[in-house]
Amino acid sequence: MTVLASTVVLFLLTAGFLNEPSVFIGCLLALTTAGVYVSSMRQATEDIKSECVTRWDFTSESQSDACRRRPLFHSHKNNTLENYDRFDNILLVVFFSHARYGANLDYHREVYSDYFPNILYIGPTSREDSGFDHSYDVFVDSYYSDEDLTDPSYYKMAGRMAHHMLYTALQDQDCYDGYLWVPFDTLLNIPRLEKFDQELFWYHSPWGLPVFNPAQDDILSRGLHAPPVNVSPDPSINLTETWRGWGTDWCDPHVGVGICMEAFWKVPIDLRERLAAFTNGETRLIGGSADTMYIPGRYREIFMEVLSLFLETTCFLEIAAPTTLHLVAPLHEPILFVDHWWIYQPPFNASFVRQKWEKGYEVDTFHTFHWGERDGDNVWRANYDNVLDIRRLLRESAERQQIIFPVR
Repeated sequence: MTVLASTVVLFLLTAGFLNEPSVFIGCLLALTTAGVYVSSMRQATEDIKSECVTRWDFTSESQSDACRRRPLFHSHKNNTLENYDRFDNILLVVFFSHARYGANLDYHREVYSDYFPNILYIGPTSREDSGFDHSYDVFVDSYYSDEDLTDPSYYKMAGRMAHHMLYTALQDQDCYDGYLWVPFDTLLNIPRLEKFDQELFWYHSPWGLPVFNPAQDDILSRGLHAPPVNVSPDPSINLTETWRGWGTDWCDPHVGVGICMEAFWKVPIDLRERLAAFTNGETRLIGGSADTMYIPGRYREIFMEVLSLFLETTCFLEIAAPTTLHLVAPLHEPILFVDHWWIYQPPFNASFVRQKWEKGYEVDTFHTFHWGERDGDNVWRANYDNVLDIRRLLRESAERQQIIFPVR
């Protein structure tokens, strides 16, 4: 700018000495044009600076301050309860293996949007059958979402590749401090989850660190916790012939351990050594429920990179996701143990939590929770009493955790 201005001023002086009006006017126009140009360039530079905040710049206190989030499109969004902000920078990712939306989605959102302002519902189809007003309720990801159980040699179960939905959510939604991954039919004990450090991984890992529980602090040493996830035997043996430790999904030749090992050997050696440090130097996979998993935002990219290796195969969700977490979790940071229960017998409602409390256990989350039941005609019907009962349960849990907790 300085050089340009000096040049124009020199022309003006020359024009004055020469007493040439035409030259003087031309130089004046040139100066005006130059000023406009420089001003526009300066504004453009400022605009670029404001837009181009690199996602690798973690100098701010929160990752969400360093980049711009994509909007979450869904209708009828509820507002979080006043003065509640514990999960403001967390994305709750709620997945559907089947397109069973309806009250399952509506009731879920009515309860949990009180505490999570950012919820991404993701499933295999849109909700267009409920009309335009609900057509943006669900982020659609139909990868391997077909189900065909007619061939006994290859059961194609919907949800077997649901970790593609997890990858999609992580890829599409940057700028959160963390990502809580759950299916729609997992009950969340929010007063308990408040106590979990959002900088660390959460999972029911065999090596997980229990989170302090004032309702249980005198009996932690008794091991009154939900069962942890499973560890495989030596994957070099022919698991499809000799082992049934995890059930048919784990040893299935199409989605089981044999397929998963194809991805495992592509994982960088330093990450495989992390996992081996958990398993006394042995090569092992981790498998079990993937119905509650929390990923800190600062590990989002490396988690995606490793998960993508398993997605290049047909490795089952409940091996791929738990193994990825243990490959990525740093050895110097604890994995926080989630008291997560997987149940297949009733009660499939809040009564299950109260029963466990009576026995001295805690329930941070559990699957399967039902928002309704089948009636005498074998027709599934939603039951709004479940919404009310969860709110009662949250009040009870807050008292156990000795915290002030809002409930609608």
